[in-house]
Amino acid sequence: MIGSMYLSAIATEIVAAAISLTLFFATSWTVPTALAVGLAIHFAFAAWFFPRSLSIWVAVEYATDVSNGEWWAKPR
Repeated sequence: MIGSMYLSAIATEIVAAAISLTLFFATSWTVPTALAVGLAIHFAFAAWFFPRSLSIWVAVEYATDVSNGEWWAKPR
């Protein structure tokens, strides 16, 4: 669970940086407008990506447990 939160935070911050740079260089909006649009996109991405990060992390955990020979993760 903690790993998925780290994964989600890293991906969300990378997207936030990309949004910030795009809005700064590609638009001539005022700061409040760019901030409102950027935050809306940022929060929408965070809400969309978090469930996917949980799924990705469960897959990573399962794959590492299978390769470590854990008794409960035997391939069927």
